[in-house]
Amino acid sequence: MGCQPVATPPRPQRGGTAVEALVGAPGVINPLFEGDASTHDVDSVIYQGLTTVDAQQNVVGLLATDWTISPDHLTYTFNIRHGVKWADGVPFSADDVLFTFHVLQDLEYVQPGADSWRQVGVGVGAPDQVVFNLRAPSAAFPLTLRIGIIAKHLFAGMSPPAIAASVYSGVRAIGTGPFKVSAISSLAITLVRNTYADPQPYLDHLILRTYPATDPQAAISAVIHGAADLVGGLEPQEVGLLQGRTDVVVQDVRTFTDAFVSLNNQGAGKPFFSDASVRIALAEAVDRQRVIKEAIQGRGDANPNPIPTADWAYSAAAAGRHPYDPLAAAKALDAAGWVLTSGATVRSKGTQMFKVELVAVGSYPSRQIADSVARQLLEVGVEADVRYVAGSALVQSYLLGRNYQMALLALDVGPDPDLYSVWHTTADAGSINFSYPHGWGVIDKDLEDGRAAVDQPTRLAAYLDFQTLMSDVAPAIFLYSPHYDYAVSQRVHGVVLNNVIEPADRFQYVTQWYVNSGA
Repeated sequence: MGCQPVATPPRPQRGGTAVEALVGAPGVINPLFEGDASTHDVDSVIYQGLTTVDAQQNVVGLLATDWTISPDHLTYTFNIRHGVKWADGVPFSADDVLFTFHVLQDLEYVQPGADSWRQVGVGVGAPDQVVFNLRAPSAAFPLTLRIGIIAKHLFAGMSPPAIAASVYSGVRAIGTGPFKVSAISSLAITLVRNTYADPQPYLDHLILRTYPATDPQAAISAVIHGAADLVGGLEPQEVGLLQGRTDVVVQDVRTFTDAFVSLNNQGAGKPFFSDASVRIALAEAVDRQRVIKEAIQGRGDANPNPIPTADWAYSAAAAGRHPYDPLAAAKALDAAGWVLTSGATVRSKGTQMFKVELVAVGSYPSRQIADSVARQLLEVGVEADVRYVAGSALVQSYLLGRNYQMALLALDVGPDPDLYSVWHTTADAGSINFSYPHGWGVIDKDLEDGRAAVDQPTRLAAYLDFQTLMSDVAPAIFLYSPHYDYAVSQRVHGVVLNNVIEPADRFQYVTQWYVNSGA
């Protein structure tokens, strides 16, 4: 039998353009002033931080090569990468890093998180080193240094408002990332290859064509009709529109988002949720797989824990402590004095009916999730009347002041399991927090230990215990972690996603994308 020729896969070639359909118009193109997800998307291909997250959820150096941590875990010394240049050819240096963090600490800088940056000391170490001094240990600190670094030579002498208003935060925005701004119009942002980037992208241009946030279907339609090549954040029904097509592939990955119903055991919620056995019963009364199937067509992972299923610290053992069991839930409610009298559909204790209000955002998928949960609770005799509100109202009018009995929300907690700000009793005033004022001591300690340790085994032990305790305290009905779906035209090759991402991470390997190929 003669030798058979072996097909050689086409090699990527430089050149060409890819078009992403972006839902929502970006604002100030500067990582220090991001006000929405669309702007963060744009910034992610222009700017780079000291660190990034790899496919194994490890924080690794980007503009920093590496770093050291002092024995007391309060001082981080970062070594700055050599040979990096800004997109205008000016060398990048430690001065740019210092300048960036001094802007973040400026009293005129009033973006969210400004107060936290003012608690961090930032200074010079040895040549090409930047030193950060913390007031308290924080193992997740290197993760916060993903924020993009801006160029001192472009912004020196400007106040934070002037930086935000500068052309270098708009039509002339440049960073150390693979692309820089070429043009901005009401319809699109055109990015061109940064010729000083390392590695160089294959694409000559990346066009981010914008579509109204009020009409996300227009972005889907653009991909279907060939006006765009890629679109992310697809809802399940939109995935259905693209399935079966030979010209588009939908990539489905997990996220660091956790959706849950918070149970407020204070104020108007106290008569219903002060008893842990009742809260556990409600958690057992909800079939999470049914919620996912009814509301989001199965595109999510059931998650009874406060830490997302895809996180390295997720505890399967804690997740199995109180599985779906409506019979056990009913018995526990009976034992707690919440009984169903003859002919009644809603439980009562004395003269108090078990009727509560569940606040939720009125758009998809929150509305559908809330309705599904309410239906299941009614099956065990608990009536949850759903109040639909705008997303901003949920935060400002309900969550920040804890002015609710039950509230449905989804939090992107990121790739580090540090949930101190969300669940610790001494979290900053004015933050969204769901801790209880009593019976929380060991939970607080686990969160403190997980934050203070820098080695992963010690942190893991703390977070495993944290999840076990949370399952027995049951301050919320933890529901699911959604998936992220990304539609990619067959015209664009080399598009790779990590198995679990935050939305802007879809551009992490954009330098590998290509549309031209050759032998």
